[in-house]
Amino acid sequence: MAAPSGFRPAAVLVGLTPGGELLLTRRTPDLPSHAGQISFPGGRIENGETPEAAALREAWEEVRLPPRAARPLGRLPAVLSPYRYHVTPVLAWLEGKPPLKANPAEVSEILWAPLAELAAAGAWSEWREREGLRRQVWHYPWRGRDVWGLTANVLHELLGRLCRAAAD
Repeated sequence: MAAPSGFRPAAVLVGLTPGGELLLTRRTPDLPSHAGQISFPGGRIENGETPEAAALREAWEEVRLPPRAARPLGRLPAVLSPYRYHVTPVLAWLEGKPPLKANPAEVSEILWAPLAELAAAGAWSEWREREGLRRQVWHYPWRGRDVWGLTANVLHELLGRLCRAAAD
């Protein structure tokens, strides 16, 4: 699905390990937007790039995840960011936990979050509005941190799909 008018296309990598851990990062505190927040590796989609290619490229740039270490499985529904991004989450299977190295210009910490802990975290949501975009924003308290915003909204969708699949 193409980005709505006024929104720039972006993609994030939702990397999942065989041990049920999700690859997350903490953004550096001096970035102009989303400073210090927990996020998925990702960024803008460049001209001619698919969401899968963009997510893999960004994961390489941010945490040195080799593209061959991630096998894209499909896309989760796109999410609109209040910063005018149309973000496509790309779900990918990671073969174990490859050695990673944070790009200090973008990432202050690499996190491996067990899905079971996030699912049991006591998530809650609130409604927020920014620049005319009203959206529900989820929060997942995890190990003294707040996983929230677009990252938590993608996480909420993923956990909901996993729960529905387990029930079927």
